[in-house]
Amino acid sequence: MIDIKKNIPLIVLTAFTLVILIFSIIAFNIGNSKTRRMFIFPSADDGKYIIEYRNLANDPVQGDIQLYIDEILLGSSIERTKMLFTPGTVVQSCFLRDSVLFLNLSQNLLDMGEGVIEIKDGFSLLEKNIKKNFPSVKKIEFFIEGKSVFEI
Repeated sequence: MIDIKKNIPLIVLTAFTLVILIFSIIAFNIGNSKTRRMFIFPSADDGKYIIEYRNLANDPVQGDIQLYIDEILLGSSIERTKMLFTPGTVVQSCFLRDSVLFLNLSQNLLDMGEGVIEIKDGFSLLEKNIKKNFPSVKKIEFFIEGKSVFEI
C-alpha cells in the first residue's frame, strides 16, 4: 500500500506545478494579442513574388485593415524586393462598408522612384494582398487625394 503521509510533499509539489502550468497557459493566451498576416511583395530580381509573414496587433486604434495597409506601404523587410508604391505614400482614409473597402492614398503615390513597381501593378498587388488577408473585403475602391483612381 502507498503511504499517503510520506507522499504529501510529492503531491503538493505536483499540484503546485500543475497550477503554475495552467496559469502560464492562460497568461500566454491573454497576452498574445497578435494576428499573423501574409504580405506579398514583388521580387527585384526575377519578377516573381516573395511572401513575408508579420505578426500585427489585434484591435489597433486605426483598425485591422488600415494597420495592414500601413505595414505593406512601408515595404518588405526582405532586401531583394520592390515596393508597391513610392516611399512616403500614406493612407489618408480607409473604411469598409457593405464589403467594399474605400481606400484613399496620398499623392506621393504618383511619384515614380527606383525600386517601385508600376502604379497599376501596385494597385493590383495591394488588392490581392488585402483580399487574401481580409475575406470580408469583396471590392476595393481606390482614391488618390480624394479623387477616384479611374478619374485620374
